[in-house]
Order: sequence, then C-alpha cells, then structure tokens
Amino acid sequence: MIVMKKNVFVVLQQALGLIGFVGFLTVALVLMGLVIGQGWREEWAKLTSFECGFDALSSSRCPFSLRFFMLALLFLIFDVEMVLVLPFIFSLKVVFLSFSFLSKCFAFLFMVVLFLGLVHEYNEGTLDWVEDK
Repeated sequence: MIVMKKNVFVVLQQALGLIGFVGFLTVALVLMGLVIGQGWREEWAKLTSFECGFDALSSSRCPFSLRFFMLALLFLIFDVEMVLVLPFIFSLKVVFLSFSFLSKCFAFLFMVVLFLGLVHEYNEGTLDWVEDK
C-alpha cells in the first residue's frame, strides 16, 4: 500500500511539473513576442472601419457608376446560376435515368429564362463596357 501511494505522488508530481513547464513556456513566448514585436502602432487607417474602397468619413451620397453596378449584378446572377446548374449537369452523367421528365423540363426552363435575360441585357446595352458616344 505504501508503494502505491508513493507511485501516485510521483505521477502527480510529474504531471504538475509538466503543467508548470508548459505554463512557463507559454508565458515566456508571449513575453518574448511582446518585446520583439512591433507593438501596437496607432494609425488612422488601422483604426477606421473598412468601407470597400471609399473614404469612411466621406458623405454617404458619393457618385457610383450605375453601369458598373449593373455589370456586377449580372456577374452575381450568372455566378449563382453556375453554382446551381453545374452540379445538376455533372449528376446527369452519373444517374441519367433517375431524373423524371418533369425535373428535366424545369431545368431546361430555368436555363431558357436565364438565356432570355442575357439576351435582354445584351440588347439593352448593359453588357457594353465602353459607351458609344
């Protein structure tokens, strides 16, 4: 019984020693990082919020290109379309017969609506980056 108590104390002493060493190492590394590092530099750009390229303290009514906005919106729409349609196309290769006729019609209708929207935007001139004067 005395031998078992001695083993428990040895294991406990080793565990506490390991915890103390890891704690000392952690504190030493943090202090070394604070001493060696650049520290906190207060700069105006770091202290202000990021406003997507616009000056954070300027008026909220700044001129913005509507042409660029429409093109970005079209890019977003067709990007989401790719995310929705590409998995469907790749799954056709794997399980072509499991799709019903109705689901194929809905997928085709979805593509037709997107294509008609693209044709409309082309005819409207939204896709022309440089304006004809």
